[in-house]
Amino acid sequence: MLFLDFDHFKLLNDTLGHKAGDELLKQIAQRLQGALSGPDTIGGKQSGNLVARMGGDEFLILVDDLKTPDDACLIADRLLTTLAPVYQIFGSEVHSTASVGIVTSELGGASAEEMVRNADVAMYEAKRAGRACSVVFNEAMHVRLTRHAMIEASLRRAIGTPELYLVYQPIVELDSGRMVSVEALARWNHPTLGALSPAEFIPIAEGSGLIVAIGEWVLRQSCLAMLDWLRQDPLRAPRTISVNVSRAELALGPRLIDRLRGTLQEVGLAAEHLQFEITEREVTRNPKASLEALHGLRGVGVRLAMDDFGTGASSLAFLREYPFDTIKIDRSFLKGLTTSRDVLAVIHATVNLVGNLDMVCVAEGVEEPAQWRFCSPWAVPVPRAICSADRSRRTNFWARWNPKASRSTRSADAA
Repeated sequence: MLFLDFDHFKLLNDTLGHKAGDELLKQIAQRLQGALSGPDTIGGKQSGNLVARMGGDEFLILVDDLKTPDDACLIADRLLTTLAPVYQIFGSEVHSTASVGIVTSELGGASAEEMVRNADVAMYEAKRAGRACSVVFNEAMHVRLTRHAMIEASLRRAIGTPELYLVYQPIVELDSGRMVSVEALARWNHPTLGALSPAEFIPIAEGSGLIVAIGEWVLRQSCLAMLDWLRQDPLRAPRTISVNVSRAELALGPRLIDRLRGTLQEVGLAAEHLQFEITEREVTRNPKASLEALHGLRGVGVRLAMDDFGTGASSLAFLREYPFDTIKIDRSFLKGLTTSRDVLAVIHATVNLVGNLDMVCVAEGVEEPAQWRFCSPWAVPVPRAICSADRSRRTNFWARWNPKASRSTRSADAA
């Protein structure tokens, strides 16, 4: 059994219209039928292969007379080759690739439902592998899917409960050692799985759409924390608190702006104390929409930072044209900082460039004293800062970075 799903089909519907999408599906079906009719080059006899459209842009193919499971892979390769040439859709050239999940009777399970499910699982693995390819189902995929589904269901329930919490990472000014800003980071302590890595649950949140609700919660909690620190000690409190903004949140457009204004007004925090961080990859994914969204956020009065700079495909024009206040150099740039003159030269040139554009430069991942010493001598006329390795919850964080609060905490503990 082969499960085919066509890559980026929704984009075609959105750009050329549903009529064009329907025409593409007809041409796809014709190519599939042509590739699978007649004597099969694998089995060597008249084919009894069946092609069926499951719905949308999904097709299911039943292939008979396979001598080995590897034969299914050969058929999948043949189909991908057949589907690769350009389609002519109402005068427009359209390229459409497919992701193929494969399951055989000896691996797929006892029932038809299980085989379809497992072929579907393998198809999503093909998408994860880069699309336009085929993947054969194995049991480990089902284990991953089960865990994925369990984490998604648990995350849906966890939003708004103590299971989800924030830790705060200080951003420290190199010249003075003073904490000038702080980044709020979501963490999750699952009741049975324990502490889950953000690298696991954040992509699930993004894929399920839960990231929007989580982002709203992070925004409110961050604003409350910042307001609390300002009230306790306005001189020692950080100037800003940073929250990360996902692709799904940027896509909200005006609704994101309304949510931001409403949260700031409800909490009573001035917009100048809040900074939104958007990764370089998200900015470059849809530059025009990103620019519009960033100007909308800037209109509210918040600060803006480009996160993970150096990992995407932005040009110098992005730094000049987009309304960023801060550029955060990705931690991958810091590897080899203390041992490679080339790495140091790249970092120094980047800091100089950011400074010439009147932006703040932040280096992520400075976690060792030797890295701090290498960063400190940068003699450039621009505010420079580093992300400290220290991450802690709200109360512990404030006690650690505010000596007066720390003394009060110790006195209270002694009493």
